[in-house]
Amino acid sequence: MAMWLRLAGALIITAAVMAALDYFGLRPGAGFGGRSPEDVQHTMDGRVRELFWFAVFAFVMMMSVVAAVRRWSGQLKRAMVPATSPRRDVP
Repeated sequence: MAMWLRLAGALIITAAVMAALDYFGLRPGAGFGGRSPEDVQHTMDGRVRELFWFAVFAFVMMMSVVAAVRRWSGQLKRAMVPATSPRRDVP
């Protein structure tokens, strides 16, 4: 449970930072209106950079989910198998 809370916290912090950067106009990919071709190329390079970091973020998130599934797989297997009770031979 703590892992999921940390994961949710990281997502919330990431979204808050992205919203703050967008609010202050510091994101490089904020649109193309009224820019020269050189500025557009620079912005496209920024978008490729953003895509790269998004891919890294997605890969790390995917691996954390895989690790969580592996960690819980033993408990899930035990939960699906019915419990066996010791047999008593009553004469």
